[in-house]
Amino acid sequence: MPLRIPRLSLVALAIGAVVVMSGCTTVSTLWQAAQLSTQPVPSATSASSPPTGLVSLAVGDCVNRTALEDEAESTDPFAACSAAHDLEVYASTTLPDGDYPSVEALTNQGSTECAKEFGTFIGLDFGISDLDFIYYYPTESSWANGDRGIDCLVYDPAGKTTGSLKGATR
Repeated sequence: MPLRIPRLSLVALAIGAVVVMSGCTTVSTLWQAAQLSTQPVPSATSASSPPTGLVSLAVGDCVNRTALEDEAESTDPFAACSAAHDLEVYASTTLPDGDYPSVEALTNQGSTECAKEFGTFIGLDFGISDLDFIYYYPTESSWANGDRGIDCLVYDPAGKTTGSLKGATR
């Protein structure tokens, strides 16, 4: 005698399969995102469209990321470190004059330098910290105008911070 499965059971089975499959995709995506956040890599912004060099950053500056990346000269990205802010500049390096480096060279130097300096500022090695960093490097147009800086900025992935993260040891 052939096995007879009611249509409602087949529909429920199909819906269950879709839910399980979409859940796996979500878990997989979250896992990949978590893995990426622990690596010293450039931010999507710095890799795809670095700032134009309109803002001059210095170690100790606290800034709001959206205002920093909007590229409008009239926007003031700076915030008092005692107020809620997104990012804090913790290191900066100056590249030598010459031809504009490749983006690969800039991202390699940025990730290496920023990861190396992270522990000095935070008091804890980047690999075991709860905090993360991004960095900004010169564009070809800002390079032509004399911009040679790579700026390293620390942030808390959980959200805005108030006060300096210097010596945070977390």
